[in-house]
Amino acid sequence: MVKILSLLAVTGFSAASFATALNLNDIKWPPYFFPRLEQATPGLAKEILDICITKQGYDINYKSLPIKRTHVYMLSGELDISVYSHKPEREKFVAYGKEPLFTSEYGFASRADDKVEINSLRDLYKYRFGNLAGLSHTPELASIIEDKRANGQVNDGYDIDAMFGQLLATPQRFEVMANSTATFYWRAEQLGISDKVKIHDFVVAVKPYYLTISRSSPNIDNIQQFLDKFDQCLLDLKSSGQYQQILGKYGFTSPKNPE
Repeated sequence: MVKILSLLAVTGFSAASFATALNLNDIKWPPYFFPRLEQATPGLAKEILDICITKQGYDINYKSLPIKRTHVYMLSGELDISVYSHKPEREKFVAYGKEPLFTSEYGFASRADDKVEINSLRDLYKYRFGNLAGLSHTPELASIIEDKRANGQVNDGYDIDAMFGQLLATPQRFEVMANSTATFYWRAEQLGISDKVKIHDFVVAVKPYYLTISRSSPNIDNIQQFLDKFDQCLLDLKSSGQYQQILGKYGFTSPKNPE
């Protein structure tokens, strides 16, 4: 035992060196997730994840994946954790926490000079639609998208920047696309195209997002215990004021509304 402890001291290893690493998705989803090397700040959700996962003694391994690949890897267990809005069908392959990490308004963007007007979902039938593959839509919107797809009026994309490019291209590929309104505001400003894009006031839904664990995770033995500890950490952040400080860093004055 003395020899083992001496070896650990000499080599610089400790018990912390052997912490289990959990695999998480790292997507371009401002202001909630910023991929490494793209932004000085990690993103609102990543800051909370970093605090409340490492507090349980785990390391974090972020993997850059598109949305659709994230779903596949959460199903297989190649990803241990992701952040999802609640959909009953997802409960087959993920377990949900109870406390929301954040709440996001879900709406539409168009090119400013197109003079597009959206006051209800029915208005979408007038326009070609840009669909970010893997993005979760409300049932009503999903039905409209499928109707439009059958008529050849949907263009799919795999990256928010590429979607903005297709919207602003000449000729443009589509007139309207959907996402979190906070994501539209952030990325348009980062790309220097805020004056070219209109983010509409009409909101489809206000969606809370939760920590979820793959039911096939090989690295988390007690899923419910992990979720309970994470939820308590999140509650502690909110009661201490630290959560509000993180929101403020990303321009939020409440859990859902950016300034």
